[in-house]
Amino acid sequence: MKGPGTAVEADALRAPRALARALATALPFAMLVMGISRSASAQDREVDAERLFREGQKLLEERRFGEACPKFEAAYNKDHSLGTLINLAFCHKEQGAIWYAWLEFREAEVKATELNRPDRRDFAKQRLAELEKQLPRVIIDNPQKVPLTDVLVEDRKVWEAERGAVFAAEVGQRRFIFKARGKKNGALLINITKSDKIQHVTVPDMEDGSDEPPKTETPGEAPKTEAPAASPPSDGSTQRTIGWVSIGVGGVAAILGSIEGISTLSSSCAGGKLCPPDDHSSANSTATIADVAFIVAGLGVVGGIALILTAPSAASSQAPASSARSTFTLSPRLGPGWASLTGTF
Repeated sequence: MKGPGTAVEADALRAPRALARALATALPFAMLVMGISRSASAQDREVDAERLFREGQKLLEERRFGEACPKFEAAYNKDHSLGTLINLAFCHKEQGAIWYAWLEFREAEVKATELNRPDRRDFAKQRLAELEKQLPRVIIDNPQKVPLTDVLVEDRKVWEAERGAVFAAEVGQRRFIFKARGKKNGALLINITKSDKIQHVTVPDMEDGSDEPPKTETPGEAPKTEAPAASPPSDGSTQRTIGWVSIGVGGVAAILGSIEGISTLSSSCAGGKLCPPDDHSSANSTATIADVAFIVAGLGVVGGIALILTAPSAASSQAPASSARSTFTLSPRLGPGWASLTGTF
């Protein structure tokens, strides 16, 4: 026979275990909502990239290259898709921005090789061969075997130039930036001339240290790269959908908590009645599950409402990209028998 003290000790052990089981059930729901919320911005980027790509295609068909190319560039900055990159390069080619087109077709060739897309690789190679007839060719000499990581010309990355691959450049004075592991960036001003011969550019002496931007005085005015047109932000539909899902999860948790609460109140141990140890332990377990379920319900409903209220509207999505967006963060706070959410705008 177990004495009263033994039953009380058993109850004390069962209650934390019941709480742990309840938390193990509730936490996946909370983590699911948090995970979906984090992926909302990524999904919005994909939607924006697809919209920008379609707009760029329409403008390209209308031969409005000055408007189409920034659309493709903005889309590529969001999705880094090989197809978008090829369309961007083709748009610049038709626009007459020959060197930009060459850089982008070169990047497309490298990406297509990595993705095992020989059809797109061969297409990019053919376009490169056509464009190179109009541009001087350059190669980087690295006699000191500096561990280069990147070579930039006018702040545009030239793919595989650091490995000694021949590349194209525009005629005129061009600013070369050299990046290397464990070195400060090096800079050179090189006068690129039109010639059938390959022009050699030697890597300059580079000081040891961090990769800080070089501070050089550039005589004359270097050509500037036109910034891509800013794309309008998402209308927030994805965030609102997640908010409703969160409220739904909270509702399910509330129903579960109500069922367990009713079970606790209807048990033989309700109201401080004396009851067998096993019934007392079962009542403690259902009460704990009910408490945790109501906590999850509160988090889900409040978090869902916050996501819905802070989602940008269709009207606000037409505001200038430079306008600052308000941010809203939630921090759950838990304690014995209570739960709350604190928010900051």
